Amino acid sequence: MEIGIYANTHGQGYRDETDMYLANTPFSEMRPVRTAQLAEKNGFHSVWYPDHVCMPIQSGSAHTANVSGQRAYQPHHNMLDMAVVMGAVAACTQRIKLGTSVLIAPYRHPLSDARQFATVDLLSQGRLMLGVGSGWMAEEFTAVEQDHAVRNAQTDECLQIYKRSWEDEKVEFDGEYYKFEDISMDPKPVQKPHPPIVFAGNTPVGARRAIRLCDGLYPLFLDTHCEADRFAPLQDIIRKEADKLDKDVTQFRMMAAATARATDASDPDAQKAKRPTCTGTPEQILEHLQQFADAGFSMVVCMMMCPSGSLSEQHEQIQRFGEEIIPQAKGIKPKGEWKLVD
Repeated sequence: MEIGIYANTHGQGYRDETDMYLANTPFSEMRPVRTAQLAEKNGFHSVWYPDHVCMPIQSGSAHTANVSGQRAYQPHHNMLDMAVVMGAVAACTQRIKLGTSVLIAPYRHPLSDARQFATVDLLSQGRLMLGVGSGWMAEEFTAVEQDHAVRNAQTDECLQIYKRSWEDEKVEFDGEYYKFEDISMDPKPVQKPHPPIVFAGNTPVGARRAIRLCDGLYPLFLDTHCEADRFAPLQDIIRKEADKLDKDVTQFRMMAAATARATDASDPDAQKAKRPTCTGTPEQILEHLQQFADAGFSMVVCMMMCPSGSLSEQHEQIQRFGEEIIPQAKGIKPKGEWKLVD
């Protein structure tokens, strides 16, 4: 079992019983390069960055992890550009992989994204993992002049264009939303035939998109309490679709994102009969990680819950995971036929 970490370029996460929130962290306290270096030192497999272009001041779009309908972001929320941060981190780290969690495909022209993330893979010498989603915040789609209603169809085309841009000498596409011909995109990424692409989908539609167009499924377990096997029906869909498409599921990755927080035994969260996901003592967290492995997942990307909203609390969590959880997690073997995250 590998452990990744969700980075803090949109602020530290914390949640109550129903909703998740993000602290509005000043830029001076984000320190994304230092956070990635600390994660690398403590044995994390990868560091993952979120994507927003802007933040609507007035928004009726609740975060997908929020039950009550409350928004997770503040109206004037500090956010850094994921690709720029990943380039800076690539220059200052050696081993840790760099992931997007997740790139909202319809926000930008797919050729622009293909160029940016080929560059990240080149600068990092082959450490990119591309997590892709179709998006959820309707007001942000409006701001960037995209149609929220057709985002899924656009995402399908974007995924095809990323791969053609990274693999083909002559790049052409004739779709409903994007059309171009007789262009090149060089240099190609380091990883062949392309960097791994995982789709962040929690629905049957997302599962089918993942096996058709991607290299893995990346469901998000961001609500307070969730069972690791809740997406077993999506895995069944993937198996059936793979048979139809004559695809080999042993080359398909299963990974997940989940909230996490290491505590002492005296902490109230550690004493709850139904604990928040990946929260509690190191032993309790390892129990949850075993459940994810039993459900077929070979990596969990941890979004550290930091009630103080401070960078120092996140760094304390990184160090504690590195000392007390990651060494033991390495010995957890995922079940199922899926490809291990490498």
